[in-house]
Amino acid sequence: MTQWRAAEERLQLATEAARIGIFDVDLVTGAMAWDPRQRDLWGIGPDEVITDELFLSGIHPDDQDRVEAALARANDPSGDHLYAAEYRVRHCESGSECWVAATGRVHFDGPWPVRLIGTVQDISERKRTEAALRRSEARLRELNETLEQRVAERTAERDRVWRLSRDLFVILGADGIVRAINPAVSTILGYEPREVVGHSFRRFVRSEDAEPTQQAINEAAAGHDVTSFEARFHHRDGTLRWLSWHTSVEGELVYAYGRDITGDKERQAQLKTAKAARHEADALYRAYFQNSAEGLFVIGVRPEGGFTVDEVNPAHQKALAGLGLEPVRGQPLEEQLPPEAAKVVSANYRRVLETGEIQRYRESADIAGQLMHFETVLVPVRDEAGRIVRIVGSGRDMTAQVQAEEALRQSQKMDAMGQLTGGVAHDFNNLLTPILGGLDRLQRKGVGDERDRRMIDGALQSAERARTLVQRLLAFARRQPLQPTAIDVAELIQGMAGLVASTTGPQIRVAVAVEPDLPAAMADANQLEMAILNLAVNGRDAMPEGGTLRISATSEVVGLEQTSVAAAPGRYVRLSVADTGIGMDEATLARAVEPFFSTKGIGRGTGLGLSMVHGLALQLGGALTIQSKPGLGTNVELWLPAAEAEVTAGATVASIPDEQENTPATKGTVLLVDDEALVRATVADMLSDLGYGVVEAGSAEAALRLLDEGFVPDLLVTDHLMPGLTGTELAHTLRQRRPHLPVLIVSGYSEVEGIAPDLPRLTKPFRPADLVAGLAGLTRPASPNPPSDPTGSGRGSS
Repeated sequence: MTQWRAAEERLQLATEAARIGIFDVDLVTGAMAWDPRQRDLWGIGPDEVITDELFLSGIHPDDQDRVEAALARANDPSGDHLYAAEYRVRHCESGSECWVAATGRVHFDGPWPVRLIGTVQDISERKRTEAALRRSEARLRELNETLEQRVAERTAERDRVWRLSRDLFVILGADGIVRAINPAVSTILGYEPREVVGHSFRRFVRSEDAEPTQQAINEAAAGHDVTSFEARFHHRDGTLRWLSWHTSVEGELVYAYGRDITGDKERQAQLKTAKAARHEADALYRAYFQNSAEGLFVIGVRPEGGFTVDEVNPAHQKALAGLGLEPVRGQPLEEQLPPEAAKVVSANYRRVLETGEIQRYRESADIAGQLMHFETVLVPVRDEAGRIVRIVGSGRDMTAQVQAEEALRQSQKMDAMGQLTGGVAHDFNNLLTPILGGLDRLQRKGVGDERDRRMIDGALQSAERARTLVQRLLAFARRQPLQPTAIDVAELIQGMAGLVASTTGPQIRVAVAVEPDLPAAMADANQLEMAILNLAVNGRDAMPEGGTLRISATSEVVGLEQTSVAAAPGRYVRLSVADTGIGMDEATLARAVEPFFSTKGIGRGTGLGLSMVHGLALQLGGALTIQSKPGLGTNVELWLPAAEAEVTAGATVASIPDEQENTPATKGTVLLVDDEALVRATVADMLSDLGYGVVEAGSAEAALRLLDEGFVPDLLVTDHLMPGLTGTELAHTLRQRRPHLPVLIVSGYSEVEGIAPDLPRLTKPFRPADLVAGLAGLTRPASPNPPSDPTGSGRGSS
């Protein structure tokens, strides 16, 4: 036993030196004994009992059959009793694997195996070496087997690159003769390879580039690589192609690679042109930005949503300076504007951010004491991500346009008022015609007692004043044509003194001064009254704190040497309206008679007063002069041509007997046409009083039906404006049948429009004396027709 243990100790020492573990297996009980090295290999603790199941579980599943087969051979009594196996084992704790080689001998007790003693050696390194060797051998075999195929593939690949490349491959000799060229020459230069091979490379180069090309070839032949050499080559179609070359040298041959960069050159040229255009556009933009009369500005948008002033052109800077502001680039907007202004401006800018759209709006500002109006346009500018980073704005001075628009609105308002006034005045004329006619008849007949006659006289005076008022309304509505006659200017001024005083108010003292023996002036009374009233209103507005308005008239003579009055030499009546108001400076005075020009502010005047007076003076053949000084008041002088004839009295063409309504009709038959029944009845009575037979018709169409039935009038008296045909159209129709038929047109307006100039006119309202004067100017027929009234009463109706 001692010898056995000594042998085991020697064996233990030997195995430790050889990194070999010893195992001893009792084949009867299945117990295994391993040395510590063996246990470490398996990861088994010193106190753990090793069984068959534990042993087999530690072997790699793919190797378990091989281990069991080796054990079976060693346990065969007829065999050599030797055990040998190589297998992988798994460490119980770490799970790592390693290769081991196990050898041993089985000992028998008779035919029965009772014990297996052997060694286990770690052969992992050897196994890794063997695996690497096998892989190397396999790779070598693979390389040997595929070498020829790979050489063929590489050759085919090179040939494909040569044939299919879109770039040029050229092989040149040191003399510059082309030895070979790939088919891309057909695409790039339009030549077949056979047309190029054997020829000097310089043959295809543009003459200006030939010398630099030869120098590049010489440099390449000397062994120096040439890179990015550019030259122009002739295409077969006559165009030029830019090629960029790279070379390398092998032996006596130069290998050159050329790429067509014609497109790149064209793009570079286009880019250069675009850059030049952009520089020009930038210069134009800068010139426009700096010199534009419009205010231009660029506003930056800060990440947190605030705004900064990035750029301001001189025009906008000037406007801001008028507001007492001096913009500072890059500074927050709210630090440069008053709080309220910054709030309003920021709200406009924020609206651009919220909508992402162009914003247009108008705003007003008091600049240097003048109310200015601007139209502002804000345009958003986005970055590549679509975020609004700037706002480009423009501010156009719209003051003149706003004033013109307001003047137009005032003009339209005045026109609408004129239309309304004219229509109302027309209706009043129709109402006043029977009133005046009836009162005149009652006055002439002396109806009633003294009190009744006094009341009739008062009513008639009121009706006459109403007629005058209506004529003034028509003049305001421009429904009165300019009818210059000899006017007593002194009487007209005295008659208007009360109206002017009531118009100007109690703070204004109205003084009237008229030269004695003032000659008559050629003017239209209604238009002259309107002119005086306009001048008086202007004077009142120029004296907000009160003052004196002086209306005067003198006789003046304009000679050839006089240059202060733009009127022809002759005698004039100078009508002056002067105030003690604020006066006008030279700039305002120069524009005083311009239509729509006004210093009263928007909504306070039309700017038409002085221009209307100026137009009236020119129509009458006179002139208008204005003298004014700031703080000293204004004097407007209307120069009216003096009349050669004296002022005529009222109509005295005919007298009307008090009892003429019973006089038989001896002057002929009148066809009276008017759509207003009351007016028609009144005029019929007047005509009957004058000795005419009257046949009435309510329309032009009714009058024509009477004519078609055989009625032949001696005189036509017709209203002008009626439903259907007008009086003028009726007169023309009748004159086609009877060219010499006397016609008198009666109208509530006094306008000439629509009435032929050869037709006499009578303006409503009128009294019998006015009717007599109107009829007196008509051409009477040679012998009046007998009355043709079917009723025999001398008066018909429609």
